[in-house]
Amino acid sequence: MHATNFACKVTAFSFVSILRAATAQKSYFCCMNQIYNIEKLVALRRELHTNPELSGKEVETHKRLKAFLSPLNADEMIENLGGNGLALVFKGKEKGKKTLFRADIDALPITEKTALAYASQNAGVAHVCGHDGHSTILAGLAMRLAEKRPQKGEVILLFQPAEETGEGAQQVIDDPKYEKLKPNLAFALHNLPGFDNNTIIIKRDTFAAASVGLKIKLHGRTAHASQPETGLSPAFALAEIIKGFTEMAERWTQSEKFKLLTLTYAKLGEQAFGTAPGEAECWMTIRSYEDEALHEMEDECVKSAKQIADRNGIAIELSRHEPFAATVNDAQATAMIEKAAEANSLKIIQLDTPFKWSEDFGQFGQCSPIALFGIGSGLKQPALHNPDFNFPDSLIDPAVDMFEHLCRQNNG
Repeated sequence: MHATNFACKVTAFSFVSILRAATAQKSYFCCMNQIYNIEKLVALRRELHTNPELSGKEVETHKRLKAFLSPLNADEMIENLGGNGLALVFKGKEKGKKTLFRADIDALPITEKTALAYASQNAGVAHVCGHDGHSTILAGLAMRLAEKRPQKGEVILLFQPAEETGEGAQQVIDDPKYEKLKPNLAFALHNLPGFDNNTIIIKRDTFAAASVGLKIKLHGRTAHASQPETGLSPAFALAEIIKGFTEMAERWTQSEKFKLLTLTYAKLGEQAFGTAPGEAECWMTIRSYEDEALHEMEDECVKSAKQIADRNGIAIELSRHEPFAATVNDAQATAMIEKAAEANSLKIIQLDTPFKWSEDFGQFGQCSPIALFGIGSGLKQPALHNPDFNFPDSLIDPAVDMFEHLCRQNNG
């Protein structure tokens, strides 16, 4: 009896030893003074989820991330980058390339409906796109790098603000503090509902569309509703714009290239029965897989709106909002992602067509080669921007593994 138990214990001990050795070889973080801790990361993710902040207002999010990351003793910490952004730099002993990993930190103006114990405490604001998870994954990579510095070059971890509005990436790039951080290669990921958990979604070339919002304001002159002839109503101009743009959108659906125009908002006058309108607005979003095609679409929209306003004798004001460049993946960087997925035994899904949504990570492609990949967050997971979306904590470990493998490929 005792001898049998002893044999079982020896066998179990040997199995555990082998398992631990394999884990250490895979993830590089098994050591006596282990820093990487999944429980701490889950706690961070849920803290960020509870305290979401809108684009450009991520002040407390910045502070929370700084408090979590400061003990890791990165070689450099750069604060208030492009607004509320934060960057860590881990340097190797040898000269080499600079590799940047980016996570977005902002939330959305949506009321959460999850009823979670750690649901949003900020009314009308919620992390229903998973940026709390993306930030946590990058914090996990920071833990791994604190345990084992890169062998060569520099690894830059960028916690970027204002992704949802398409402004954050450009604000970071325009910040003078970014000049010394400019990488040779940049990576990012996004969780993707509708795909099996922990599958890696790859698209060569264009991964996500370019887009821009256009706002048209029409300025006439109000009048008493009993004497509309004494004013100048923009009603006919607005109706013509909506009709013309609807026809334009239909024509673009027949194009060989992906071109999409979506009317999103319209307003005429005020809520008053006694006043003939003097002001009107029309908003739209246009999208394409190519930056050049998007510029052509924008020019056509602006030209058409101006012509309609002129015909009706109405003053017009046009403005562009939330511009996103197309996210175009570098071939070599995409191959590195495939290699990382294979090394971590994660299933790869190759997309045939790009996503129609936009990601401002594409803006970094104007400065260096980039690659954005997806990680599946579940077939039954609510869609992104849905009020009951919640980032799955089970994605943290495999996503950190992916980022670390990419880091070691380029920086050792």
